[in-house]
Amino acid sequence: MRIVFLAAIACLVGLPAIAQDNRTATCAVEGSQSPEDAVIACGLVIDAAGSTAAMQQHALLVRAEIRRRLAQLDLAMTDCDEAIRRDPASAQAFDLRGRVRTDAKQYELALDDFDRAIRLDKDLASAFAGRAATFALMRQHRLAVRDYTEAVRLDPRSTQFLADRAAEYFKVRRIDLAIDDRTTAIGLEPKVAEHYASRGRLYMRNNAYARAIADFDEAIRLEPRAAYYLDRGNAFSLKGDQRRAIADFDESIRLDRTLALAYNNRGMAWKILGDKGRALADFKAAVELQPDLEIAALHRKEMEGAGPGPARRVVSARKP
Repeated sequence: MRIVFLAAIACLVGLPAIAQDNRTATCAVEGSQSPEDAVIACGLVIDAAGSTAAMQQHALLVRAEIRRRLAQLDLAMTDCDEAIRRDPASAQAFDLRGRVRTDAKQYELALDDFDRAIRLDKDLASAFAGRAATFALMRQHRLAVRDYTEAVRLDPRSTQFLADRAAEYFKVRRIDLAIDDRTTAIGLEPKVAEHYASRGRLYMRNNAYARAIADFDEAIRLEPRAAYYLDRGNAFSLKGDQRRAIADFDESIRLDRTLALAYNNRGMAWKILGDKGRALADFKAAVELQPDLEIAALHRKEMEGAGPGPARRVVSARKP
């Protein structure tokens, strides 16, 4: 009989790994099998006469998490309800049901579940993070910061918690603290390009363009993505170096010809340099690629003489 180990739900419910006979696939959130096969495997564990109560409980929560990721929220809720019925003292079950309810936009009920999870296990970092994410969706950003701070205290090596808290710091206008969190994440994962790009966008919001460009340089060195060239082009443009900005927008477009913002921002750079023909062509391309990109439509109308145009600005692909 071949024995495999069931994978834990990393960072989400923190379940212990258990062993189970596996003849077809593994009941695990992550693995080589498809999510649908994993759901079937979990069902086999739950229904098997030889499964212990702990195995069945674990499989219920694994299946609930997979179904949550598949957006099968009613089925995920049913699994969580059953897990709670079997073990009313399971903080992990309340934590996971809170996440399902957040996905279903049942925010008040989700908060109740996270509260229950925290009462059952005051050291469950994922429950604080889940409650923080729910507060963030409810636009209660200071409460989100409070809970992410507790999650970071409990799991200081989680770069996801740091990134999420940085996003909330940004919303309460504490860009300095958001930069600190991104810097800590870089220290933990120095080879992850997105950490540098995210900090670079924060520096750019603080008008620290040289620091922003240095971070985008490192992000591009680690992972030369179109979005990072767009970011660096924005920083050069705001710094006043339109030629360098255009070179980066060119590379961004070369890597992703569907990136409407790169055309729009290159058009703005050409406009500043006085090349109206190239500027108009870029604004038209941006609108064709993304008809709801209002800033590009306004620029195009201005260049075509249809009315006053918008104030000069570049648009970032993503928030910090």
